[in-house]
Amino acid sequence: MKIRQAIAGQTGLSRTDRVAILRYVCNLTTEQVYTNLDAEISDRDLEALERALNERMSGKPLAYITGKREFFSETFAVNESVLIPRPETEILIEEALRRVHGRKDRLILDMGCGSGAIGAIMAKETGSRVVCVDISYEAIRVARKNAESIGVGHLMEFICSDLFESFKPHVCFDMILANLPYVTHEEWKGLMRDVRDFEPRLALDGGEDGLDLYRRLIVSLPGRLTPAGDILLEIGSAWQARQLKAMLEEAGLDNRVINDYANKERVLVGHG
Repeated sequence: MKIRQAIAGQTGLSRTDRVAILRYVCNLTTEQVYTNLDAEISDRDLEALERALNERMSGKPLAYITGKREFFSETFAVNESVLIPRPETEILIEEALRRVHGRKDRLILDMGCGSGAIGAIMAKETGSRVVCVDISYEAIRVARKNAESIGVGHLMEFICSDLFESFKPHVCFDMILANLPYVTHEEWKGLMRDVRDFEPRLALDGGEDGLDLYRRLIVSLPGRLTPAGDILLEIGSAWQARQLKAMLEEAGLDNRVINDYANKERVLVGHG
């Protein structure tokens, strides 16, 4: 089979998906794909290509097929143990970077780190020390691999823990970043098949109203955030923003909501 035939075939898949999978299987750049349309695909690559195309047809996300995802201008390894990084999470990082103000002496916590994308970007952009925490040991393995791959492993520490349960008393942070599960039970039913059937429910399902873990996190904040520290939470709705604002106010933190580029409430910032 020629490259042009592989691009044209497999109805039910977008051209973008077919080209991306072809690039991955045959180890080609996009330019090489289109300048070698009449090149024959080897039997070995063809077998791998057909397998990958069928996986995509079944709904498996492209990032899990290729094992990587571009995020904040870096390439991160991903597998089905971690959530695939989303563009909207970049809003969280952008606001965090603004609040660091170039200081390199901050101790940052990436709570519920998953792939480690948030923590690794913060370490690379600020030179600060970052602690990554996740309840999943498999996620911690992925996060550690990503930290090493982008050259910030020496700045990062990885802890497998259910929120602060494995921490000693009085360990506190200058900044806490959390993209914890916030999908409600009702929203879970309506998620796209790619997400619901393949991404880890543990990283998405936040309980009946999506706030189970955020409640636990905020309740455990005393003694974990420095007096002038910041906490940034990724959220999914205006209702969640209102609920969490009230919780942060009760915890003595000033706060405000930041919208994403679709003008949807996306990040809640609390300040000591």
